[in-house]
Amino acid sequence: MLTPSPTGVNPAYSIQIRVPPHAVAVVRSVIADLPGTVTCQTDEGDPTGARRIVLDADSARTLTRLTDALRRGLGADLLHAEDLVFSTASAGKLAQQVCAAVTTGHDVALLDADADRRVITHLAAHPRHTDRYTGRSRRIALLSDASAVLDFEPLPAETALPAVESQAVHLQRATGLDIIPLPVATSGADDLASVIRMLAPGFAATVLVHTHIRHIDAARAAVGAASHLLLDAVNDGLAVAATAAAVNALRRRAIDPGRARIVLVDPARGGDLAGLLVAAGIGDVTLYDPVEYGIQALHAVADQTDLVIDLMGLAAPPRSVPVLRTRLETPPPLLAATTGPRPLHALPGLVTAAVTTRMPITSAARLAAAYALAAQAEPGALLPALDHPGLTTAVAVAAACALTTAQ
Repeated sequence: MLTPSPTGVNPAYSIQIRVPPHAVAVVRSVIADLPGTVTCQTDEGDPTGARRIVLDADSARTLTRLTDALRRGLGADLLHAEDLVFSTASAGKLAQQVCAAVTTGHDVALLDADADRRVITHLAAHPRHTDRYTGRSRRIALLSDASAVLDFEPLPAETALPAVESQAVHLQRATGLDIIPLPVATSGADDLASVIRMLAPGFAATVLVHTHIRHIDAARAAVGAASHLLLDAVNDGLAVAATAAAVNALRRRAIDPGRARIVLVDPARGGDLAGLLVAAGIGDVTLYDPVEYGIQALHAVADQTDLVIDLMGLAAPPRSVPVLRTRLETPPPLLAATTGPRPLHALPGLVTAAVTTRMPITSAARLAAAYALAAQAEPGALLPALDHPGLTTAVAVAAACALTTAQ
């Protein structure tokens, strides 16, 4: 299981420094005098005696103060300092590896033009053998048009690359597939659909991440379900995880789903979420638009509501009603993922199911995935941890069974 960070700090605001042994006391003194929370991890020192120290702060403001105070207090004793977020990003978060043998001249000859010509001639005559004789069956295009990256406004495509790379790392770890991060510069959903169609010959599936739901819906409609396996982080990630969390939230309070009353705030953000809640047997799902109705109307129906699913990030939800926050732009930390839905709860399993069965994900498969995800949660928890053993396999098996049974 992943080890949580000490309470109060966030490794997203971290620096690593090297100092002489005698300067460690100065570092500790700086931390003690600093407003905010900072933790300190010190190694045993390198051959020169210098100590490597990792400092985690609670916020960007504290990190800035810490950095300034260390420079003033240590002076020439600050041998090296680096911001770990930027160090991680600059190294690239994943890389390709060569699977073919290249040790001998015989190995290399199998990668030469004559060898390629033989395989291509075969594939031209037997196009259905492409996945058998290439790596396409394991290759997933992770696509973003940078229209919905965290809580930013639409960005230039290359600016989204750190977020897409991080998502690729998590998907690769969960599925074992080759995940290729591809931010693309498009001028609209039609362009996005065209990119998907152009990339399709080289990939088993495409997954849309950090992309606005309107663009996702338009691209899905333009590409068509039968022509290419297309998944996305909203319909095949967030909506499934939120449904699982809602099911467990009702179970925890012994509320019969058929009698449950759920209010879905800003439902347009949730993709297939409303449909999944109905398919899960929720008796009353109210689609609530706070822009049109305001917040007071939601408070007025609080006593008739069993659960609020908030996709918008309400500043003042009713205090008397449990609120499940599922805003895609501000997901909970990975290590707090037993309380808040994340696309990565369900997306790896659904990608695996789609690639294994070579069938597009359906609403029935999403519902089966939601139930499998709910069943993996510890007693009293809404969701399992993202590194829960067997999570991806359980979701994949349930979704694949739903897909093949429907045939």
